Amino acid sequence: MQNLRNRVHKLLYPVSKFLSRAGITPNVITSLSIILIFPACYLLIINERWLFLAIFALVSFLDALDGAVAANAKMATKFGAFYDAFADRIVEGCVYFSIAIAYENLAPLSFLALILSYLTSYVAAWEKSVKYTGIGSRAGRLIVLLVSFAFNVLYYGLLIISCLSAYTILLRLYYLKKRMK
Repeated sequence: MQNLRNRVHKLLYPVSKFLSRAGITPNVITSLSIILIFPACYLLIINERWLFLAIFALVSFLDALDGAVAANAKMATKFGAFYDAFADRIVEGCVYFSIAIAYENLAPLSFLALILSYLTSYVAAWEKSVKYTGIGSRAGRLIVLLVSFAFNVLYYGLLIISCLSAYTILLRLYYLKKRMK
């Protein structure tokens, strides 16, 4: 997963170089993703799925872009890393909460996916060495959500996210247990 992240940063190098020269910092990009998720979720709640999907795809892109600008322009800071993770939790929480409102029948599964997603990130926050262990990382969860919305198979998307997150949590705990004896 780290290798994929490096490739994305390399792919976004021209954009990140332009943005950094224009004075746009990673934290500005992160803030924009937080701001945009609220109207996106409102659109989801009022059943404007395609508009939601377009803005959510932009928010997901911004999540990759802020890291690319930080890495490529050598603007990475401890606060920026915290703020990015903080924003990720806001985005995920808002999306899963909005799913529960918009699709009442999916509310229990949406909250399960939210809890498992948060726990996946929580384990990595405690021990950075397992951040790229498992296949239920944030990027993977975002892709599954985007695809499941695009193909209108949200139930299966939430189920896949829950399973991938649970697997990743267990795998990370296994590695941590071996290391922390």
